[in-house]
Amino acid sequence: MTEASGSTTAAADRDLGAPPEQAYTEATDPDCLPDEVAVDMLRAAPWRRIALVGDSTAHGAGDPSPGYREMYWAPRVIQVLRAAVGEVEFLNTGRINATTRQVLDEQLDTALAFDPDLLYIACGGNDLWTDTPDYDAAEANLERIFAAGKAIGARLATMTIADAVPEHIPQLRPFHERLDLLNQVIRRVATRHDAILIDLWWHPVGRRPTVMSADNIHFNISGHAVVAAEVIKALAAAH
Repeated sequence: MTEASGSTTAAADRDLGAPPEQAYTEATDPDCLPDEVAVDMLRAAPWRRIALVGDSTAHGAGDPSPGYREMYWAPRVIQVLRAAVGEVEFLNTGRINATTRQVLDEQLDTALAFDPDLLYIACGGNDLWTDTPDYDAAEANLERIFAAGKAIGARLATMTIADAVPEHIPQLRPFHERLDLLNQVIRRVATRHDAILIDLWWHPVGRRPTVMSADNIHFNISGHAVVAAEVIKALAAAH
């Protein structure tokens, strides 16, 4: 069975008196986790060797956000995990602009040689920067990546891409449908391999008017803080 975080329900239950999201800081953001809560959630986590493969989502990209620690989502998760369980080895082979094929050809062997007990796969978006995306090819590439990780006994984890396409930029509008179709691919592969799935597509953070970096492609640091919280929730639920 594929696990997912319960972010949609949690968001619906928010206090209506909360400040507008433009005024959030990391301490007041209802979608973030206090450090002590996050650490407590992962105290029983079994993973000690974590490899992360992918594109800019894995590598880390995004503008600073006032009131938030300047850390991308993956270092945040690793910091919490180390505080919860002690020594954790972490390898991030992510590369900006990498496609699923490039992750398969250029990153996977290095990640497998690291012998991870948790392999996190975060890619797919760059396969869409073409006139006609090949979703079948993307699925085949992801299938091989997931299967290779499972073959060495690693637990697998992945995420969908949030619905955060800026509506006011006409040239980006086709990406809403493309992302939806890609996320369907990611969910199918995750289900086949019993992967931990952080499904961000419906998460309300994507609709925040101030969550995107200046490039209108990547979350800024406030978005990374929320993504880290969702990953921690999903990892906690998985073990």
